[in-house]
Amino acid sequence: MSLLLTVAIVVGVPALVLGVLRGVHPELVQGEWPETWSRLSPRRIWQIIGAIAFAAFLLAAAEAGPREAGFRVFLAVVVMLAFFLWLWQREFVFLMDLRDDAFPGKHDKLVWAFLLIMIAPVGLWFFRSYRLAHWPEPKHEAVRGQTVSDLF
Repeated sequence: MSLLLTVAIVVGVPALVLGVLRGVHPELVQGEWPETWSRLSPRRIWQIIGAIAFAAFLLAAAEAGPREAGFRVFLAVVVMLAFFLWLWQREFVFLMDLRDDAFPGKHDKLVWAFLLIMIAPVGLWFFRSYRLAHWPEPKHEAVRGQTVSDLF
């Protein structure tokens, strides 16, 4: 069971740190109080709450006795595996939806598919970074006073 706990910590802690650091405002890093807290999306808030809850769960599993730790570690590994599979499927579908001319090279789409399939954890991390650099996610900011029909 110690191996599962080690794998959960080795994979989970960097993912938590990278996920939480993406949500930190630049003003806060520079030592200033950010004026944009009102624009913090509910999705980002739930991600931060989930990261804190997952870290607390890992710490509780590490401090628990041998009987309780087994089930908690197993549950943590199953949740991490399910999240990884969901994220992998999402990125792979995004890759397959892209046209070949969206990439600079002739066989780039094939190379990315190979990386996502053959070395899934590393390929997923690299492709997600590449995707966010080239095709950033649109920001969904609600505009007050507009209806759906105003957007079309």
